[in-house]
Amino acid sequence: MSRRRLVQVAAILAVPVAIVLAVLAVDVLRLPGKVERGDVLFEAAPRRQKTPWSGIDSLPGWPATRLLDTGDDLAYRRAMARFVRVEPGKVEIYGPRLENLHGKVQLELTEGSASDSNPERRAQFLNLLAAMALGHYSSDPDESANTLRKAIFTLRSAVQIDPGNEDAKLNLELALRSAKAAYLPGTDPTEGSDEGTLSGQGRSGSGY
Repeated sequence: MSRRRLVQVAAILAVPVAIVLAVLAVDVLRLPGKVERGDVLFEAAPRRQKTPWSGIDSLPGWPATRLLDTGDDLAYRRAMARFVRVEPGKVEIYGPRLENLHGKVQLELTEGSASDSNPERRAQFLNLLAAMALGHYSSDPDESANTLRKAIFTLRSAVQIDPGNEDAKLNLELALRSAKAAYLPGTDPTEGSDEGTLSGQGRSGSGY
């Protein structure tokens, strides 16, 4: 191939590359504002917003999100938005749709509690996992006791990871009271009550 031909090919390829770089630059500049708008939409109607942070990146592979290292932040926000839709006592959907979403949320919370780089978010994931477990009703006494034990363990972990998580502390206190009322062995507050284990979203002082 002649040198002239090589220059022509390079010029042709440079055009789409330049376009992609321009789109990426715009995405990087606009991403913080898009995240903020998603936050506003979620706060205004948390149970009505399915994907308030969609369309953050224009390019496939989320390069702007990767460049700004906001992947964990967005994953946390989306998990919180889905949790609100299955929040115990406040559910507005039922049947198979609820079961499917419940399973998806539980998986997201579990993955977030294990992999998120931010300890405060990990503790919140744990708190919410415990809240979901405690919101599950079972007529089987053994199953209920086992669920309560696991929730207490999870909440203790949350408090240990983030001692400032007031929701996890309150949920742990409520769970320990339930265990005491049920004479559930192995859940004494003195057995590591300030080491915590669950996780949750919620509002300060309200429990999960």
